[in-house]
Amino acid sequence: MPSSGIEQSAMRLLEAFYDTAGGSLGIAMPIDGGEPGKQSVANRANLDPRSTECAVALRYLLNQNYIKPAAEDPSSYTLNAPGIDRVRLMRGLEEPEERRGMSEKMQRRLVTALSIAIAMGLSQPITRYISKEIPERRGIKDDLTEAFLQGLVRMAALFLASVMVRQLAARRK
Repeated sequence: MPSSGIEQSAMRLLEAFYDTAGGSLGIAMPIDGGEPGKQSVANRANLDPRSTECAVALRYLLNQNYIKPAAEDPSSYTLNAPGIDRVRLMRGLEEPEERRGMSEKMQRRLVTALSIAIAMGLSQPITRYISKEIPERRGIKDDLTEAFLQGLVRMAALFLASVMVRQLAARRK
C-alpha cells in the first residue's frame, strides 16, 4: 500500500495509464490528453497535468520503471511490464508469486534461440570434419554417420541452452 502522498498520486496516475491503455504495453498516451475534449491520463487520475504533484508522480513512475517515454512522442508515455504487474497486484488480479522470475513462455523462446545459436556454432567443426573424412562418393553408411553427428550436435545444443536458461531463470526468482 502506498505510504506517502507522492506514492498515492503516482499509483493513481499508474492506474490511469493502465486503464487508458487497456492494460496493454506499447500504447503511447500523452499525460495532458493531447486532443481537445479528450480526457487526459492526468485528469483521469484527478491530477492537474501542469501541476508539480503530477510532475513528481510522473518522475516517480519513471524511476520505478513502471512507465517509459514513448519513442515517437517525448510528451507521451507507455506502460512497462512492471507497471502492469503493479496495477494488477494492487487490484488483486494476480498473486505476486505468479510473475516472479521468467515465464515459461519466455524460457522456451530463449531455449529455442540459444539452441539454434549453439548448434550453428557447434556444427561448423562437424561440417569441416564430414567434408574431410567422408569421401565424394557417399554411401548409406556415410549418410547415417552425418545424420548421427548432426543430431548429436543439435541434442547437445538444446541441452546446453536448456541448462543455461534454467540457471538464468533460477537467479531471477
